[in-house]
Amino acid sequence: MADISKDDLFDVIRHGYIWHSVKIKDHLSQVLASSANQFNHDFRYDSEDNYYYIYDNECYIFVFDGKIEVRCDRDNTFSANKSFTYQINDAKDIIAAIPALLFL
Repeated sequence: MADISKDDLFDVIRHGYIWHSVKIKDHLSQVLASSANQFNHDFRYDSEDNYYYIYDNECYIFVFDGKIEVRCDRDNTFSANKSFTYQINDAKDIIAAIPALLFL
């Protein structure tokens, strides 16, 4: 078994995931803020504070425990009416999802 940090172990105990929604949201915000690409959206909470999302012209980014989901309800794009789910197991998985987020 791989070594796990004390903070990650506490995250698993508290949230059930090492990469829980708040940790993903915080890391995603840092990566997007330092990106050369423009991404000027704010994270918002749903009414139950269960997940974070970004909305832009019928496209949504949902951040759940352990995953990011990208949905596009536009009819005139390559990803029209599709959803993509990215499992988050480490920071590299968040970076791998960035291209989908930038091209909404």
